Amino acid sequence: MSFTDPKYVRTLGFCRLVLAQSHLLNGALEAAATTATLAVKAGDALQSSRFVRYVTDFQRQVSAHATNPAVQEFNERVHVAMTEMDE
Repeated sequence: MSFTDPKYVRTLGFCRLVLAQSHLLNGALEAAATTATLAVKAGDALQSSRFVRYVTDFQRQVSAHATNPAVQEFNERVHVAMTEMDE
């Protein structure tokens, strides 16, 4: 991420969320949640309403696995990122 041109950070976030969806569809829950967490950590992408929608859709899809540590980390990172945006 640190070497990514800032104008591509949002695109990288979208790509990571799409990859997370793919992992989820293939039954790789932990890989999906970890990849989605990386997407959210970028932060800048959260300024996009479309990206936020992707994130909330992913949250809804993994909600049945809320006790999984990787999903919990993802949800916590989303919460922190959204709080930081509101400040």
